[in-house]
Amino acid sequence: MAKTKEGVNGLIEKFAELSDEISKIYPNGKSVVVFSLTDDDYFSTRAQVNDFTSNDQFKIDISGIEFIFLREKLLNNAEGKI
Repeated sequence: MAKTKEGVNGLIEKFAELSDEISKIYPNGKSVVVFSLTDDDYFSTRAQVNDFTSNDQFKIDISGIEFIFLREKLLNNAEGKI
């Protein structure tokens, strides 16, 4: 995620636009978007949406689309275990 000064309103607005477009593609489905982020991007995003429930993952729901944010170490640790 590029560093930006637009703050949480700009970030949420972009996720709302994504949510709208995804729901147009799959209007009858349940959609989940997963991001695997570097620590810098993960903690920056978490701070912008003001969610401090977990050190390794969090999610936000925008118009029925779930956006899940994971620290990339979670996926790196899970490789080959599925």
